[in-house]
Amino acid sequence: MAQMDKPQDKRFYVAPMVSYGFFDNDRIGGAGSSFGELETDNNDSIGGTLAIGKPINSWLNLELFGFYFNPDQDLNNNDADDADLYGFGLDALFFPARDTLPVYGILGAAFGKTDPGYGSINGAEVGDDADADFLDAGLGYMYQLNDYGLAVRAEYRYRYTTVDSADVLGAGYEDARYNDQIVSVGLQIPLGAPPQAAEPAPAPAPAQPMDSDGDGVIDANDQCPGTPRGTEVDARGCPIEKKAPIVLKGVTFEFDSSKLTMQAENRLNNVVDALQASSEVKFRMDGYTDSIGTEQYNQGLSQRRVDSVKQYLIQHGITSSRITGTQGHGESNPVATNETAAGRAQNRRVELNVTEQ
Repeated sequence: MAQMDKPQDKRFYVAPMVSYGFFDNDRIGGAGSSFGELETDNNDSIGGTLAIGKPINSWLNLELFGFYFNPDQDLNNNDADDADLYGFGLDALFFPARDTLPVYGILGAAFGKTDPGYGSINGAEVGDDADADFLDAGLGYMYQLNDYGLAVRAEYRYRYTTVDSADVLGAGYEDARYNDQIVSVGLQIPLGAPPQAAEPAPAPAPAQPMDSDGDGVIDANDQCPGTPRGTEVDARGCPIEKKAPIVLKGVTFEFDSSKLTMQAENRLNNVVDALQASSEVKFRMDGYTDSIGTEQYNQGLSQRRVDSVKQYLIQHGITSSRITGTQGHGESNPVATNETAAGRAQNRRVELNVTEQ
């Protein structure tokens, strides 16, 4: 049985994950700023990630993703309100051997915001939100749970974060840059029914041996090629020589009747003697009429007459199993003209055909 190829799953999916951020610190300098040089300390924090993606081919998935963290932030070792950190971007997941090795590489980029949670520093108001850019690189592992395609997903990401500090602290401050580490674990949930394996193509039918003349014997075994259509042949493909039918001359009937004449009975007694002398012979009998009367009537008359001959033979010792059949053919197959009395007499006949001897 042919094995069905497993189709690639290209359904859209969602991947909700719980994340934990190991956040870096940075020192921000601002020449001529009233705040002077500042040191920020982002405490580690739990957060969340949500991705919506789709497999593109056997080695690539593309995803839209978003994340959110709410870490504590210190400024010059002074506690501040919790900071909001979020972003939205595009991921590419690279699978070197999707079906045999369920690991993948990650490259991503996102844009977002960070709100450091400060209302003022040294009595001077600061901004609420700073633009932030995020570049991700990492590794992931995916374990499929069932045939539907539900999977557990775990990831590590190195995230290079750039924050536009001037948005918060004013002109003169350089961008803050952080080397963050993000780990996440969650589920990948396919949307829609799983793909069905395609049925294997049926095996091609074996080529049939050639029988050019259509006699039932293939060309490789046919010792008499080119036999005319309809010719009965033997196992070698050669025509079977049939003996001519034996016309039971003298077997006649009363006018328009199937009753045998005295002459017919005498003739059939000789036929019985011959058949009893060759007990192994089996035979078929065929009856014919002349063309006087309708075809339908002549058909029935010829059948009644040949059956009458059969009955006479059986009554005189010929077993019915030796008679393989009787058939009335009416006025078909004349052997002489029906225009003369002599011709019509020849056409009114019963024939005996040997079928086995």
